[in-house]
Amino acid sequence: MKLAPLVLLALAAGFAGCGGCSRTAEGPVKEITSENIEKVGDTWKVNFTSKIDAPVDKVWEVMAQPERMHEVMPDNVLKSELINKGDDNSKVVDLVFKLDILPPGFKVQSIRNQLQFFPSEKRISQKSVDFKLADISSEYKLTPTPDGKGTILTFTQTSKDKAPMLVDSLQKGALRETYIRQVQIVNKALGLTQPASQPAG
Repeated sequence: MKLAPLVLLALAAGFAGCGGCSRTAEGPVKEITSENIEKVGDTWKVNFTSKIDAPVDKVWEVMAQPERMHEVMPDNVLKSELINKGDDNSKVVDLVFKLDILPPGFKVQSIRNQLQFFPSEKRISQKSVDFKLADISSEYKLTPTPDGKGTILTFTQTSKDKAPMLVDSLQKGALRETYIRQVQIVNKALGLTQPASQPAG
């Protein structure tokens, strides 16, 4: 089974921005049903929802294998390596990924994520262990659609800047692109036809 965590590359959150900027909207692309991106001080708060056309158990199976992201989308995820697998439904994964929206010198980012899986709740929590731009905490929650045939993915994230470097529009675009790529990985791993969308910046 090809992978797809969503774990997060949630990175991009690490770039500087406008304190108090907020955006709430219907999804800008088909991978996003709704979004809210807000920055207060040096901390970004993000919420995305998406609908995936597969049952929760199938989506969970894919998302529980973040170390296989590179297999699914090698052009965007340059590396996804399992560093440690705990006996308590935890994993540590090293990721190297590319974000097209970012300028030269920032496009390729490396992050180590610690993930905790809660199978009975269909929930995944993730924290950055080693990321130079930000301290990131994220959560993925899967719930069935009313007919039980699809899945609603709810993603929340808090990201505290370490090294402000980029303007807020690039930060928001990078946050969005990171999430979109994760949804595309899940869809591709599930064999769903989801042509790549150009992230709105």
